[in-house]
Amino acid sequence: MKKRRLKGLSALLLAAALMAALPPAGIRAQQALPDQRTPAQVEAVRLLLDQGIAKETVEKLGPRAELAAAVLRSRKLSRTELDKLVQGLARYPDDLAFTSKEIEGMQELTTGELFSPQNQGVALARRMIDYKPIDITINSAPTVFDPWEEFHQPVYLNDQAYLPVYRMMTILGGDAEWNGISKNVTLIAPWQSRWKLKIGSKEVHNASGDLIGTLSGPALQVENQVLVPFDFWSAIMGFRSEWDSGRKSFLLVTEPLFDPDSPVEGYGGGDHGYIMPDLNVRLDSGYARLTSLPINYNGLIYYPLDTGAGLLGMTAVYDPQARRLALTTDKATQEKNEGVPVPPSPHLSGVPVDIIPSVQVSLDGMQTAADGTPLALSFPLVMHLGQVFLPVNELAALTGHQVTYSASDAEKTLTLTKPPSRRILEKLAPGVSRDDVRRLLGNSPRVVYDAADGTRSWEYRFVTDEFPLSPLYSDPAVPEANTAGPYKLAAVDREALMSGKLALQLFVHHEPDSLNMSGYTLYRKLGDSIRETRVAADGTLTEKELP
Repeated sequence: MKKRRLKGLSALLLAAALMAALPPAGIRAQQALPDQRTPAQVEAVRLLLDQGIAKETVEKLGPRAELAAAVLRSRKLSRTELDKLVQGLARYPDDLAFTSKEIEGMQELTTGELFSPQNQGVALARRMIDYKPIDITINSAPTVFDPWEEFHQPVYLNDQAYLPVYRMMTILGGDAEWNGISKNVTLIAPWQSRWKLKIGSKEVHNASGDLIGTLSGPALQVENQVLVPFDFWSAIMGFRSEWDSGRKSFLLVTEPLFDPDSPVEGYGGGDHGYIMPDLNVRLDSGYARLTSLPINYNGLIYYPLDTGAGLLGMTAVYDPQARRLALTTDKATQEKNEGVPVPPSPHLSGVPVDIIPSVQVSLDGMQTAADGTPLALSFPLVMHLGQVFLPVNELAALTGHQVTYSASDAEKTLTLTKPPSRRILEKLAPGVSRDDVRRLLGNSPRVVYDAADGTRSWEYRFVTDEFPLSPLYSDPAVPEANTAGPYKLAAVDREALMSGKLALQLFVHHEPDSLNMSGYTLYRKLGDSIRETRVAADGTLTEKELP
């Protein structure tokens, strides 16, 4: 028994001795992990430690240690300058981490760069659209069909929308009558006009039997319901109908409600205009998604107060007692909700309007323009059914837009554009989210770092100061003096700006602790020099000419 005890004790002592000879478990785990750093990163860490930078700070830099070391070598920084650069770089989180966002089928890094090894997101989004139900919006309100009434649902045939005619007519205040013997449906408008449509035919006739229009597809009878193509609402009823096949989205605009069968002349009221359901509005590089119809009065385009101001990036308040119109620049960057252009309509429908003359105007609290002249409208405001309408053409000129109108057999379009440099000055500010920057300027920034203080920025380079924006990356090579290892340094491209190859160079600076922006610096050629416009993190704006 004693022998067995001694033998067991010897085994325990041997095991204890072996365990004592081994390093602790945490150290063993650390030793087992391979060094993921590149030789350049290892050398960068050594150099910074040799300069007296604290080990904790160097570890916080991560891969950016290579950037700091490269700047130290190339620019021979003093210790004070090196400390400033390192502390600035250490404010930002790991460059190689992903955010939770997916943009255009790609994942976003914390730097804002987009990464997609196989770009599967686009294909997935396309497959999801194939199973997506049709969204229907009437004016600005989404329309929901009762889910238990399946025969009332719209369908998707031959890449276009077919809608249940009875359901839609009753929503709009009209009606539909079915004749099962002749297989005809009589459609009754809110203004009591009547049209006849035969199943299997594209032709629509009035009550007298005259052909008044031809649809893009035939009327269908499916499970006891009559379906008509989406263009029925524009070709026959005179409304504005937009079908976006890519998003399976249908927009119907009926306001202000009018009678397309009535002539332009013959209305009472102070004066008359006419509805333009087929007018498209192009804002900068895309079509606006409209939620109300314009009135053409004396050759100018009038939209309701909120719609007209919104198209111009403004908010508007009208005081009827003082006859005062106050316009304020909307600093928010709205998410793009692009519309679909519609073809010209045969309808020319008159509406009565009342005139509101001699209106006082202020813009951002000022009643005078930059040159000191009073702000004033050459044309009056008008009112229809108690709603104030603004002359968008004229207000656009006051707010710095360029205004053009074109009409052809394909479309009628009012184009409102504003130079990107002015958009930047109006919309970018400290605290603006990266999503808003992308909405305004696109998804093609270059991530750069300031060699002096480590500030990380998005660099945008544009060929012209106009829309559509044209990013300039025709020469992907970056001068060696503007690189630090795999990183790029922020540098003003004086040669490109002065030669006219580059119109705008913008650096949008990142906040360290969020996905927002802390300010920006804009460079552009003015005369024989380069103008720098800088907005600091506290909102302070300074401008100077570069020497």
